[in-house]
Amino acid sequence: MAEQHAVAEADEREETEPVENTGAGEKPEGASSGGDAEPAVATKNWRAVLAAGLVVVFGGLACWFAVETAHVRGGAADNAAYADTTTTTEVLGQVDDALAKVFSYAYDNPGPTDEAAAQVLGGHAKEQYQQLFAQVRAQAPAQKLAVRSRAVLAGVKMLDGDHATVLAFLDQSATRGDAGTDGASGAQLTVTAERQNGRWIITDLKSQ
Repeated sequence: MAEQHAVAEADEREETEPVENTGAGEKPEGASSGGDAEPAVATKNWRAVLAAGLVVVFGGLACWFAVETAHVRGGAADNAAYADTTTTTEVLGQVDDALAKVFSYAYDNPGPTDEAAAQVLGGHAKEQYQQLFAQVRAQAPAQKLAVRSRAVLAGVKMLDGDHATVLAFLDQSATRGDAGTDGASGAQLTVTAERQNGRWIITDLKSQ
């Protein structure tokens, strides 16, 4: 134990006490210590900005869900999502899967996205989806763009028979082949789904 304390105290002194320069490689006061300092500072600043951005995004998301949840509780007596957990789970699973498929896109293989959109979208959602995704489709070939999406933090706001309103946050990451860059973004969505022939189809799609 005594040896461990001695080692710990020695380490602490090394961290807190300045190291005296022996003069062998002494540099004038105020001179730069080398090329590693600036990248280290830049990395530290980048991480701080990223962390702050995530706090803003998820903080805003938390507020949105809190407000919407409060609205749901006001009409809980008429909301089957509180009682019918089996259907609620079914809705969430199918809507989450549908959103991930229709909002994922590869410039060199658009077929799976188009096929998924034809299967899981109906009513006004078809036109709304085209408007939301039009820019991605237009820019994808030139930018060699690939987008991957997944729905997170989703919840059923209202369930009434064969109709449901789902709240979802769409987490997206994109890769641009022309520039060799990656990016990430998110969107808050309110989705209306309708059960047709035993399957939940998205019939209304709004971005917050």
